[in-house]
Amino acid sequence: MSSDTDTLIAGAECLCDSAEAVGWRGPDAYDGLWWRWPRPLVGGRRRRQVLMQLHARSPLDFRPLYRRSHPLIPKALGIFASTRTRLHGATGDPRQRTGALAALDALCADRTSGTPGWGYHWDMQTRWSFYPAASPNIVVTAFGAAGLSDAADAFDLERYRERARTATDWIQDQLFLSGPGIYCYHHGSEAFIHNANLLGARIVRRVLGADGAREAVARAVERTVECQKPDGSWPYGEDGGLEFVDSFHTGYVLECLCDLADIDPRVGDALERGSRYYVDSFFGDAGEARLWPDRQFPEDAHAAGTALTSLARLADLGLVDPSLVRRVGRRATEHMLRDGHAIYRRYRAGTTRVSYLRWADAHMALGMANAAVALQEA
Repeated sequence: MSSDTDTLIAGAECLCDSAEAVGWRGPDAYDGLWWRWPRPLVGGRRRRQVLMQLHARSPLDFRPLYRRSHPLIPKALGIFASTRTRLHGATGDPRQRTGALAALDALCADRTSGTPGWGYHWDMQTRWSFYPAASPNIVVTAFGAAGLSDAADAFDLERYRERARTATDWIQDQLFLSGPGIYCYHHGSEAFIHNANLLGARIVRRVLGADGAREAVARAVERTVECQKPDGSWPYGEDGGLEFVDSFHTGYVLECLCDLADIDPRVGDALERGSRYYVDSFFGDAGEARLWPDRQFPEDAHAAGTALTSLARLADLGLVDPSLVRRVGRRATEHMLRDGHAIYRRYRAGTTRVSYLRWADAHMALGMANAAVALQEA
């Protein structure tokens, strides 16, 4: 192995170890509503948004002032399981298999949504929707099913394969809207969110097979490809207030399209244009992964972790230079890790001091593992 590969594997393993040490429970950037706040503070959309953003943007963690525990995060369980499975494939270390199975057993035991899907354990208020704690959604369920599928394939465990299928059946049955031809974020929503649409399409295609929902997957891919902007970007969504473009959601879209490239002949061109926009807009010369296009700050752990995953796939298809994977990986391992956790955000005048299990640690761990595997195979 190269030194870059060794360092990435060590970083991913350290993040996994930290998550397991706390039972996959920790603060989340958007868990501000995980508390019984007085009604006047959460009685309207704007007030809920303010409370959530105060938590997400604070450079210091004030959660210990009012809580002594943190929620389980099902999405993190799926991501850390995928990470451990990748690390097992790269190193053969049986401890990685043990860690993956422990995370997945905890995921399978979580039935708080009352459905085969998973959600966050706290209320969520976004720009476009409110959904209460434990409500299953497509992003959490897709990452959970992916973790189960990764382990089922790597370790030939039928119980995980079957659990992934029930979750994916739920996505197809409950979240595909045949009228607009998209996968929606959660039940009752009709918002067209591009990363959610493609995460749903990809896991349906993977788990249910080519014939499981061919027309639905093809329509979902078609809809997102049609919405690509002339500069190669995609907005977060197509409804009012969702026109913004950021790094990690762009990375999700590109990574999913890599896995869905044979679904629609236009995907190849979309990937070429999207890759150029992604590389030109979100990365510094030293491998800094920026949150916003053409803004130097902040560097963001979620952006960096997703970038390592997305760039590894794009490099495999010859759409980006593999040297960029190395630069982003080195920046991440040398400047975006601290005390066993990923640095949430790095600003011109300093860094945040809050460790976020899902938002930062999980995505950084998976990105490092995926980049290590890609560099190992190059």
